[in-house]
Amino acid sequence: MTYSTFNKTKNDALKEPMFFGQNVNVARYDQQRHAIFEKLIEKQLSFFWRPEEVDLSTDRKDFMAMADHEKHIFLSNLKYQTLLDSVQGRSPNVAFLPIVSLPELETWLETWSFSETIHSRSYTHIIRNVVADPNFVFDDIVDNPEIVKRAESVTRYYDE
Repeated sequence: MTYSTFNKTKNDALKEPMFFGQNVNVARYDQQRHAIFEKLIEKQLSFFWRPEEVDLSTDRKDFMAMADHEKHIFLSNLKYQTLLDSVQGRSPNVAFLPIVSLPELETWLETWSFSETIHSRSYTHIIRNVVADPNFVFDDIVDNPEIVKRAESVTRYYDE
């Protein structure tokens, strides 16, 4: 099966399987085979927020007061979460969009992926606010064998 972002073949999404049918052409929300996805999309969208909405003005001072080992744990956790949510922001789309056949499922997957990018952006927002040079943190992520090893324990399933 070849994936196309614009499937020109007319289809009835109400008769398509969730996966491995025709690619979605028109994202029709007026008729849905599985209404639960619309509810899930609405729920996810209701959680939308921007990281910049959170005031972190005292966080830098609190971070600077931490012991070195506490800073290490704090930043290592953010590095790991940044990496995993970077992956999770793209992986559901890469893995599932080429095989999904229902518009409501396609949109739910895209909404899920978008939510993961918000998580990743929130870690960037925190890091920018607590360290003088964010490059020091971000440049270490893929060079840090412990972070990479932990991430591979999850990401390998997308790559297999």
